[in-house]
Amino acid sequence: MPWKAVGATLLAAALPPVVAGILFGKLAIAALIAAMSAYLAAKDVRTGSAGLIVFSTGLAGFVCLGNPDMALLVAPTVGLAAAAAGHYGFARPVIRGLIFWTIFTSALMPADRPEALFVVYCLSMAWSLGVTRLAGLSATMGAEEAESGQYSTVFGVVFATGLAISVYVGSRYFGAHGFWFPLTFVALCLPPHGQLFSRTFQRGVGTVVGTLVVFLMGLVAPDPWWIAPLGVVALPIGFRILPQSYAGFITCLTITVLAFLNLATDLDTLAFERLATMGAAAVMTGILAALGALVLWFVKPEALKALQG
Repeated sequence: MPWKAVGATLLAAALPPVVAGILFGKLAIAALIAAMSAYLAAKDVRTGSAGLIVFSTGLAGFVCLGNPDMALLVAPTVGLAAAAAGHYGFARPVIRGLIFWTIFTSALMPADRPEALFVVYCLSMAWSLGVTRLAGLSATMGAEEAESGQYSTVFGVVFATGLAISVYVGSRYFGAHGFWFPLTFVALCLPPHGQLFSRTFQRGVGTVVGTLVVFLMGLVAPDPWWIAPLGVVALPIGFRILPQSYAGFITCLTITVLAFLNLATDLDTLAFERLATMGAAAVMTGILAALGALVLWFVKPEALKALQG
């Protein structure tokens, strides 16, 4: 990614949470969700369509605020919706929108201020979409091929099941940052699915390396404010090396996320939860992908062959 595009990306996706954090504290989480989701979705489709997608996933998130039981109902529903969108060639932007939707299922969200969260979310989304469009970065990823009815059905069942399981397990067994389990699962399910195992391997390598870098930095400089600048530097470098190195991007993204979350949470706990959720998501994704491929082999073998090709 050219440096000009890197600058526009940071302006669209990173500036809203920084400003919201300075002005409103924890409400910055809503700004992060909206800005990142809008930027990623707008890379796939025009900004108008991206806005509808991100606004819809945001509403699905607000329904889950402070209500883990509701999150378990919403998770498979949005999973099926993403698969249905794939039948019309829109799976990628919807799934990108769902990546950060998973944060709504965690205890990190200040559920006692839903009105303020909603305003910050909408303003951040609008800002991100506007910057992405003005920078000429919208709809630059190429058109997505529509999926067959049989493939969409199989993927919908697999995706909905995995999303429900990951939300349940993440929220109950991985602490306040359990959202990393469903977040990683959703990210691994991005089309094209023929790259699933390669993407899982690269994401695993990037997660381990990024976690180790921050952990070792923590041993040298225990004060989290000394580690935070590392996250600021890593993010633009990560965008710069895309799409040449997905593993490198995940390494830089992991460094950035851990460096900033370390300001509020113990680094040892963060490192364990990040590695554990990545491993759990990879194993579950592999099992569900194998089951989905088996079903697809029975109902539409030519779709499976096309996927492998």
